[in-house]
Amino acid sequence: MVSFEKRLVLGPEVSRDDVEDLAWDLDWNIHELGEEEAGARIDIWRTDDGKTEIHRVEDRPIGLTYLTLRGAAVTMTEQQVRSVLRVWAQSDALVALHDADGRDERLRGLYALALTADDLRDGAVVNEFRAAASDPDPGIRQAVVVAAGYRPDPALVELVAELRESDPVSFVRENADILLKGIRLHGGE
Repeated sequence: MVSFEKRLVLGPEVSRDDVEDLAWDLDWNIHELGEEEAGARIDIWRTDDGKTEIHRVEDRPIGLTYLTLRGAAVTMTEQQVRSVLRVWAQSDALVALHDADGRDERLRGLYALALTADDLRDGAVVNEFRAAASDPDPGIRQAVVVAAGYRPDPALVELVAELRESDPVSFVRENADILLKGIRLHGGE
C-alpha cells in the first residue's frame, strides 16, 4: 500500500540545504530530522497548518533523493516545490538512462524512470524496462525487480514474473519470487 499521494524525484543538483531553505521559506515545521530507515535518510516536515506532510528521502540503495507528499494541500505543495527545485520528469529519466556512461548511472536512470513515469505501460517506458529485463548484466535485470518494489505497476510486475520463471541467475529469480509473494500478500499500487 502506498503511504503517500505524490512522489517528486529531485534533480541530482538539489541539495539537502536547498530543501531546507525551501522549507524555511514556506514555513514548514520540522517534525523529524535525519531518521534512518532501510538505508534511507528521511527528513519530515509539516506545513504550518499541520495538514500536509513532506518527507525528503535520501534513498541510498537506489541513489536517488525524492520528496513524498501527503495530506490536504498536496497539489499546492507540489506546485511550490516545482517552482523552486528541479524535479525530474519522465523525459529527464529517459535522457539520463540513454546518456548513462556506466552501470551505476544506468541503474539510477532505471529507478528514476520507474519513479517518474506517468504510465509504465507507455511504449518508451516499457521498451526500456524490457531491455533491462534482458540485459546481460544480472544487476541490471535485478533493477527491474527493485523498481517494481517501488512501483508495483502491472507492467513491471509482469516483467518480474518473467524473470522469476526464466532468469539464468538464481538471485534474480529468488528476489523476483520474494517480491511477487510480497505483492500478493500486501497488494500493489
